[in-house]
Amino acid sequence: MAELIPEFDSVVAPARKGIVRLLDHVVTWWALAGGCVFVGLVVMSIISIIGRKLFSAPIEGDMELLMMGAAVGSAAFLPVCEMHDHHIKVDALTTWMSERGCAVLDMVAHMLLMLASAAIAWRTILYVIECHENMEVSALLLVPMWQPVLLMVPSFVLLTAAALYRLLVSTQLALGAKS
Repeated sequence: MAELIPEFDSVVAPARKGIVRLLDHVVTWWALAGGCVFVGLVVMSIISIIGRKLFSAPIEGDMELLMMGAAVGSAAFLPVCEMHDHHIKVDALTTWMSERGCAVLDMVAHMLLMLASAAIAWRTILYVIECHENMEVSALLLVPMWQPVLLMVPSFVLLTAAALYRLLVSTQLALGAKS
């Protein structure tokens, strides 16, 4: 999309330097790692299906691994979506609004996402501690549940940081936008 509209990225966000550039690189690599998790899950599923159909020997606990991996992998995509402001937006109700009004709505949305993701990160950390203390394990493979849950915490922390960045950008746009 950005290739079709050359000035697209400069309209949405100013040039990224310093800590913002570092954050951009981190969330991009984190999303790529989430993609690798999904590739691994697909390969595991194919091997398990072939093993089940041809040899009556599926991978033990493949559904448990699939659920855990999908949660970790999908959480990894959230920060990069927010960093580049590519979450789904419904513009049907804002077509009549001014540029400043839309920017203010974006500002509120990014602020709410920042607060919600910070709360989710905090509660996820507490859940990791609780799972570890209670020695909670998965049903079939006996994987300690705190391990996959812990892998989601960096995604929510990065989502909070990306939402803060988008909040700052949308605030600048709201202050500089035409009425």
